[in-house]
Amino acid sequence: MPIEPIKKSLFLKNAKAGEAYECPLDMDGLRSVRMEDAKGTGIVFDEATGRFRGIPVASGDFQFRLTGFLHGRPAEIIANLAVIPDPRSLWVSKDSDRTDPFWKPDQDFVLMSGDLLCVAASKRGRSHAKDGGFRDDDFGILEPIPGGWHVAAVADGAGSAKFSRRGSKVAIDAVLKDVPPLLEEHLDPDLDKLVAAHLAGRAEAEQEIRIRLYKSVAAASLQAAKAVEDEAGAHGEKAGAFSTTLVLCIAKRLPAGWFFAGFSVGDGGAAVFDVDDCSVTTLTAPDSGEFAGQTRFLHRSEFGTWEDVSRRIFFDVRTRFTALVLMTDGITDPKFPTEVSFGDPGKWRDFWTGDLGAAVRFSKDNPDLEKQFIDWLDFWSPGNHDDRTIAVLVP
Repeated sequence: MPIEPIKKSLFLKNAKAGEAYECPLDMDGLRSVRMEDAKGTGIVFDEATGRFRGIPVASGDFQFRLTGFLHGRPAEIIANLAVIPDPRSLWVSKDSDRTDPFWKPDQDFVLMSGDLLCVAASKRGRSHAKDGGFRDDDFGILEPIPGGWHVAAVADGAGSAKFSRRGSKVAIDAVLKDVPPLLEEHLDPDLDKLVAAHLAGRAEAEQEIRIRLYKSVAAASLQAAKAVEDEAGAHGEKAGAFSTTLVLCIAKRLPAGWFFAGFSVGDGGAAVFDVDDCSVTTLTAPDSGEFAGQTRFLHRSEFGTWEDVSRRIFFDVRTRFTALVLMTDGITDPKFPTEVSFGDPGKWRDFWTGDLGAAVRFSKDNPDLEKQFIDWLDFWSPGNHDDRTIAVLVP
């Protein structure tokens, strides 16, 4: 008469779909174990080590039937495994409404190449895509323009503002239109001499450069704020319905090196850094609102006194650099979650060598640059699903 097998059940630790899994089969006295059916999960049982291992290909609750001997008697073991779904698989992406008067593509990419390779891209966040919402971010680059200037700007339309997707575009279009003639008028005539004097340690030269930037990049940003306000008025709306942030940077090659300057209103940020000497200069300042978690937006009220505006003006001169990068908070929040980390040279080195720079080969000869750049924008970061916009300028 055949011996009735001992029947046991056990619960394995949870697995996650798409992630490597390993778990021991802990049952004293169990020998010569074999798994009868993997149920198409991608999990196998390694008889030599007595461990389950593999990469689950699907989520759900599974039962594996194992046979063996428990204390010398035939045994049948039912192993229960719960595979948690990959959170990324739970997100859906619905097309935005192309008939909307303020519609724009859910993602965008631009490449320009001159003295610098300038690439910029913007992608609608998962939080908007799941509902068929619009991309609120926008961006623009100019390369090159008269005087040898390179200009880049990114903008993040306020998620709470009804028409912020339009506000960000209006701000970008306006600032890119107004800044070139202002640079030509206020910076081009004397910049070489002013930078040379600044590098020689003359304090009055630094102040004069800041005044010239006030009359150019800050003035162009004020014009952008007015353009947003005018756009709102044209549609019978208050300016707040079109609220957006703005990050603006300029760069130019001079005899003394590369000159960089930045101006911003709101969150996001910009920095120029060098991996070789592990240095970074931030070109924007943290810009919180009155309450925690708030940000400021590009309104004319932000352009008050010289003190109010000048604290937003930054510049740097470098003989070499790895990249100038501008980002909206859809990227700064997950990649540089604190003010300290945004100014940390080591964080920027790691960001370039182990993250963005490792995923994207920044070369005008790279036929896959656009795909690599857009794919990188889809990085996974729990809790960070806002629009993502970035502009990168590399020598």
